[in-house]
Amino acid sequence: VTSAVGGGADIMARLMAEKLSAMWGQPVVVEQKTGGNGMVGTQAALASQPDGYTVFMSFTSLVQNLFVLQSPGYKLEDFAPVSMVTALPLVLVSSSALPVASVADLMKLAKSQDGQLSYGSSGIGSSGHLMGATLAKLAGVQMIHVPYKGEAASYADLASGRIAAHFGSIGFYAPQAAAGKVKILAVASQQRLKRYPNIPTLAEAGYAPANLAGWAATFVPAATPPAVVQKLSDGIQKVLAQPDVQNAILDIGFEPGGSSPEQLGRFVKQEKERWGAVIKDPDIKIER
Repeated sequence: VTSAVGGGADIMARLMAEKLSAMWGQPVVVEQKTGGNGMVGTQAALASQPDGYTVFMSFTSLVQNLFVLQSPGYKLEDFAPVSMVTALPLVLVSSSALPVASVADLMKLAKSQDGQLSYGSSGIGSSGHLMGATLAKLAGVQMIHVPYKGEAASYADLASGRIAAHFGSIGFYAPQAAAGKVKILAVASQQRLKRYPNIPTLAEAGYAPANLAGWAATFVPAATPPAVVQKLSDGIQKVLAQPDVQNAILDIGFEPGGSSPEQLGRFVKQEKERWGAVIKDPDIKIER
């Protein structure tokens, strides 16, 4: 897993591992491979044996890095799709130290600070980075992007006001917002989240093109036997269909998925086109 310990995706991965361990009668271990906007984990997955004993839970960065990096060192065809896991609608949060209550307020503040307002994400070229760059373009402002390895790594800076905002998972930020440490301004989702209906979407806030939902899905090396891929997919789909797992994922603020390898393969190709269009936008500035 390319996500950092303590974040929403990590919580979800450990829940799935526990369920799969019970189902298969074998220990399923979550191993963090963080850094490089998912590239550390991607390279580890590429180097693993194609025997089904190493499963790669990747995120939207799998397709984003194909455009962000000059030499990503892989192509989609190097991986066999297993199953979609969940949609990952990121939330835009601000420091409680800021005098803002909405996305419009944050953009107004950014304009007044002459490009000095900063926001964090999980890495260069990550969904949060691209959403922030798109948001800045739409609002006609400049913002400083600060990459981190996850929500936990950035939280101290956000809570103290060293950075003004961050894009991350609602599972991590909802308790912090309830404690008054941060403010949740909007969510990147097609509709409001079932568990958090009071949070407006970025589209409702007037920034529809920045309403770019992410995802998590599982893959194995392309040479893995099809029968093994199917067994893994069947197991993951069964776990994701369990009511307690679905409820736990919804509580984190994610949307539970589950798909066949073929469905995931089609989806990832569509996502490559979608994110490629965003990243190639000449008005979106990304450090490459």
